Order: sequence, then structure tokens, then C-alpha cells
Amino acid sequence: MAPARLMNWLKPKLPARPYKVVSFFTADNEYAAHSARLRETLERFAVPHNLVSIESAGPWEHTCAWKSRFLREQWEASEVPIVWIDADATVEAPPTLFNTIDSDFAVHKWDGWQFGSGTLYFGKTEAAKALLDQWLVRCEADPATWDQTHLQSAWCDISAQQELRTYWLPRSYLQIFDAKADEPAVIKHWQASRKPKAEGRTTGLPQLSHTLKGIEDRRNNRLWRTPEEAFWISQGTAHIKPELGFDFPEGFDVGEALHQAIAGQYPVLEVGCGVGRVASCFTPEQYVGVDVNPNALRQARASLPQHSFRIFDDGFEYPPAPTAMIYTVLLHVSDDALPPLLEQAVKGRQRFIIAEVMDTRWRREGNPPVFNRNPEDYILMMQDLGFRFVAVQKHAYERYDQEPWNVGRDSRITFLTFEAA
Repeated sequence: MAPARLMNWLKPKLPARPYKVVSFFTADNEYAAHSARLRETLERFAVPHNLVSIESAGPWEHTCAWKSRFLREQWEASEVPIVWIDADATVEAPPTLFNTIDSDFAVHKWDGWQFGSGTLYFGKTEAAKALLDQWLVRCEADPATWDQTHLQSAWCDISAQQELRTYWLPRSYLQIFDAKADEPAVIKHWQASRKPKAEGRTTGLPQLSHTLKGIEDRRNNRLWRTPEEAFWISQGTAHIKPELGFDFPEGFDVGEALHQAIAGQYPVLEVGCGVGRVASCFTPEQYVGVDVNPNALRQARASLPQHSFRIFDDGFEYPPAPTAMIYTVLLHVSDDALPPLLEQAVKGRQRFIIAEVMDTRWRREGNPPVFNRNPEDYILMMQDLGFRFVAVQKHAYERYDQEPWNVGRDSRITFLTFEAA
């Protein structure tokens, strides 16, 4: 039998796959000097590249969020796969791995679970294009959230719909200069971002933490997208009523009813804020909204730029607030997904409000299905979570307060208010 070295030598060598490194830098701060070093090292190893000077987009996170749009444009203009390298990095050795990758996407998972967006690879494939498009929507929906967090959620979005061939880059291709190294660095990152963070050139908004389950799902590449979430994310605003604007077909003062239920305990967190319709009933100081639907959230930010809207994903912790409300959302949450959602949403709350049409006779299968429940169902669930039922309101829903909708079932919106026991 031929020796292994001879067998490897006899194997036909595949031609090197071409690629191009792309990056941008802000010319008005410390990144200009860093980018000059990156350019010098790329030229040293004869790596094709395109480094572009841009103006800062305000807070550091907003500039980083623009990375998704920049890469989408660079991908469209390139005839070969593109590789992103942060402008504050240097190439320490020939990055030959990029010549061998035959995947839609490549990324390194820092600490084994969290995407690192300092070095990225995007193949010239339709799946790569879909990933870039979804990443772009998420970054524009919530530019205060780190772009790598959005990328990981976008990866789950696309992987839940189609095959997305992913190559996991080794640490040597995303080595932080002062972190432990298991092997010599090929691409070293110098963490210029620490300076704007230290100097307060950021939004000041905290990043949403991950739950232990969220970390484990990401560590094991388990797709955490529920069928219901996947539907709303893929459909954008097509099934939200109204799709645009702040019309209230309920026929009563929704804002007054919610303020009464909140009883002065602000700010209030709205879980499932959609396009910001209910948010319009509150001042920016009174309110923070979260949603899994990036298209709806992008519309909400455009309509109410002073309000706080954060993108949400399964495996995140909800933002802190003494009161939380869920308005006409839980009827779209399946019975299996409801208990963990409520358990996570009530953490740290003193007051909790659930409002929607409550009557199981409204339940139906379909696209989308609806999972209406009776008030007693929610009262018992909240009791198990340590919350006591303290108040109820019922308001006729003008849109459904007519035949055939109101025949044989309750067409009113029920507001249930709970307090931590």
C-alpha cells in the first residue's frame, strides 16, 4: 500500500478558488490608521481587496450596522466570493483557507456559540444572497443591537427555510490580539472598538442578554425558530392589521384602556410591538417595544424614531421594565410555545397585562392559525408564575361586534391585569 504522503501527493489538486477581501473604515477617527495597516498586510500577501472610506453613521453601533448593506452591495458587484475583514485587523499569514471554501457562508463562533463578524465569507450563491438580505433587514430594524447578533438570527431565519451550507472558521482567522491563542493567528483583530465604547461614542443602550437555553441552542446549531415565528418573519407585515399607520379599528380608546391597566407603573414593555401602532399611545419615556418581525420593527422605527424599539429572538432576555403588556399577540402563539414565552416575559415585572379577544371558539387552523384562549386559561397560567389577577376590562371590538362574527362567541377585547404576588 502506498504511504499516506504519497497518496496525498497523487490526489488531483483542486484549483484555488478566487475571492476578494472587502472592508470599510471611518476616515474621521482611529479606524483610518488601522485600515492603512490592514491594506499593507493585504498587499504583502497579494490578497485582492477593496477598502472603502466612509463617514461615521453616528453612534458606533450604527456604523457597524451599515456593514450589512455595504456587504450586500459589494457582493452584488463582485464576480467572486467576498471576504469581510474588520478594518482594525491585520493579516499575519497567507489566508489560504479562503481559496478552499465551497460553502455559502463561513464564520467563526466565539467561545463556541456566538457569531464573530470580524471575519466573514459569503459565496456567490442564492443562499448567501438570502442571508445578506435578511441580515440587512435586521440591522436596519434595530441598529443598536450588535451586527453579529443580527447575523446569527438571520442565519437561523434562512436555515429554517432552506439549506445554508456553513463553514465554521477556526479561531486563527478571528484571533483577538490579547485573547488566548491555540494556534498562530492568520487574521488578528486589534479591537479598536474599545476606544469608542470607553469614550461613550455609542448609543448607550445595553445589548439583550442570552438565556442559558439560547446559548446552548446556538452552541449546538439547533434552529431555535418556531413555525409561528418563521411565518411572521417571512411574511413581513402582510398579515398585520393595519399594515401601515396607526388606525384603531377596535372602535374604542385603546390607549386609555392600556394606561388604566398600567396604573402609572412606567416604562412599559410591549412584547410584540409590530409596526408601532400601540406604541403611538405612549411617550418615548413611557415605552419600549420588542418584536421578532424585523420588517415590522423597521417600519415602527421609521414612524416613531424617538421611541425605543428592540428586535427580539428566541433565546434572548427581555429588556427590563416594571410593567409588560402583550396586546393581541398571544392568540398567534401555539400552546406549546406559550408557557416558555410567558415564563421569560414575566421575569422582573411587578405588573403584567394580557389583552386580546378571549374565547376558544375563535380558534382555527390555517395560514396563519389562531390560538384564542379563555380568560381563565391565562389567569391559571399567570397564577402558576406567581402573579395574581387584579383587574379586568372588556371593550366591544367594533370591527367584530356584528354578525356573523359576534354570533355564539365573545367578540370583545378582554384586558387582564396581573400583579406579582
